[in-house]
Amino acid sequence: MQRLPNLNALRVLAEVAESGSFTTAAERLGVTQSAVSKQIAALEAELGQPLFLRHHRRVEITAFGSEVANVARAAFDRMADGLVAVSRDRPRQIRLVGDADFLLLWLNPRLARFESAHPDIRLNLVAQVGMNLPQDGDYDIALIWGEGLWPGCRFEPILRNHVFPVAAPDYAERTGRQDMPDLSDLRESELIHDQTRFWWSAVMRSVGGQAPGADAGRLYNLSALCLEAAACSDGVTIGDEVSTRGYLESGRLCCPWPVRLPSHHAYYLVRPSDTRDSDEVTAFRHWLLQEARDHGDWFTNYWAKAERTGS
Repeated sequence: MQRLPNLNALRVLAEVAESGSFTTAAERLGVTQSAVSKQIAALEAELGQPLFLRHHRRVEITAFGSEVANVARAAFDRMADGLVAVSRDRPRQIRLVGDADFLLLWLNPRLARFESAHPDIRLNLVAQVGMNLPQDGDYDIALIWGEGLWPGCRFEPILRNHVFPVAAPDYAERTGRQDMPDLSDLRESELIHDQTRFWWSAVMRSVGGQAPGADAGRLYNLSALCLEAAACSDGVTIGDEVSTRGYLESGRLCCPWPVRLPSHHAYYLVRPSDTRDSDEVTAFRHWLLQEARDHGDWFTNYWAKAERTGS
C-alpha cells in the first residue's frame, strides 16, 4: 500500500485552496502563516510537484495542486461524516436468550409494553428449546425453565408454576359426549404430551386413574404445539400457568377439572456472573419482575373464581 502524504499538510492544502490565501487559511486553522507555508513546501517536496505558483502578495494554485486539494477535501469530508455516524448514540441493546415456549406464549404478548416504556432499548431475542444455559458472552439475559442449578451465572426465579389438564371448551361435543369426561375416563389416544409422559402420569395418579402407556397419545417437544392441538380438539393436554394463560383468557382452552399440581421447575431470570448489569438489563429486569407479579395476581384471582364456580 502506498504511503499517504502527511495528513496535516493535506488539511492545510485544502484550506488554502478553498480560501485562496495562506493568510486566511492560517487564521482558519489557528496557526501562523509561516506554519502554513512550511506545510505546503513540505507537501510539494513529498509529492515532487509544485502546488502553488507564488506571486507578489498572492498565490495561485496549480492544476495539480487543485486536483490534490479536491481529493483531500473529499477524503476529509468522508472522514467527518463517518466520525459523526459512529459518534451517534447506538441502539441500546439487550441480547436475550429464552425458552421458546416462554418467549412465544408469555413474553412476546407483553413486549409492546416494555418497548413503549423504553423506546430507546432494542431487544435481540433468540429462542431455544430446553433448559441449556447459553454460552458465556452470548447473552445479557436468559429466561430459562429449570431448577436453577446452572454454574457460572446469577439466577433468580421469576415465575413458579402449577400444571393442570386443559381442553377446548367444546371438547365433549366434538368427541360425541354429553359432558366433559372424567380424567380417568379419557382414552390414552386422547392424551397430548409435552416432551415426556411424566405429567399425565402424575395427574392420572392424583385422580386414581391409570398411568398412560409408553406409546400413548401424541408427543410434542413444545408446549405451544400441545396447546394448539388441544385448542383444535385433537385431544387433552397438560397446561401450565405460564404458557396457558393466553389460551385461558381468550377462551380457546378451559380447565374443567379441579386438578392442579405444583411443578418443581420454574422460569428463571439468568445473567452472567462475570459482568455487571447494564442500565438496559436493570430496566428490563425491573419491568419483568413487575409483569411476573401481575401475572401471579391474575392467577390468584382466576383460581379463586374457579373454586367459587366449582370448575
